[in-house]
Amino acid sequence: MKKVLAPVVGTLGAGVIVLSGMAHFAHADNPFSSSQTSKPAASSAPSTQNGSSQQAPDIKTLGLVSISYHLNHLDQLASNQIAFWIEDEKGNYIKTLRASSFTAGGGYKMRPESLPEWRKSADWAHASQAKINQVKLPEQSAGSHTVYWDCTDASGKAVKPGTYIYKAEGNIYWQNRVVFTGKITIGKKNTDTVAQAAYKPASAKTHGTLLENVQANFDSGKRIASVHQDPTTSSQGS
Repeated sequence: MKKVLAPVVGTLGAGVIVLSGMAHFAHADNPFSSSQTSKPAASSAPSTQNGSSQQAPDIKTLGLVSISYHLNHLDQLASNQIAFWIEDEKGNYIKTLRASSFTAGGGYKMRPESLPEWRKSADWAHASQAKINQVKLPEQSAGSHTVYWDCTDASGKAVKPGTYIYKAEGNIYWQNRVVFTGKITIGKKNTDTVAQAAYKPASAKTHGTLLENVQANFDSGKRIASVHQDPTTSSQGS
């Protein structure tokens, strides 16, 4: 079936609605659309707003936490939004690692049920544009992916040894969500851990599986510059 592209202009800027076959929903609501897949990153340097890249400062930290997960693509409205962040053992916010560009870029203003737990923890309504640009995750194809925590806080300072909480939140269908929670101890020893899923509400699982197999690995002394990760994006509709 021939695709119809219609420009959309609103508070989020210009976007595109893609109508094709049975998948009649906005691409902004479906950042992991199988019609477009992200290409492997050429380097670990973050992208700037104009599409160029700059070298991230190589700060000496305790090591590197790799959070791996399996992503499924859901062909339904108000879904496919994900966020990863770190808290301390007391539940205090430490740092956002990545979040879907639609929500991170302001999409929650038109769809407030999008990633509410992450937004509350990060106080995202008051995030600076620089912070937004640092975490906006481009669309990803279904499959296995990894995000990284370089053991620094939101200000870029190295955190102290100890146990931290990593979280992954995903919108399955409108307000139906899944939240994965795991603990990882960072210090002189390498550690591995598996996160546990909680569906909110409990019936959310009946609407599909967005995220699964969320787990973390800490490599003592490893640097963020040694790995490749998806670049951030300035597009709010991916």
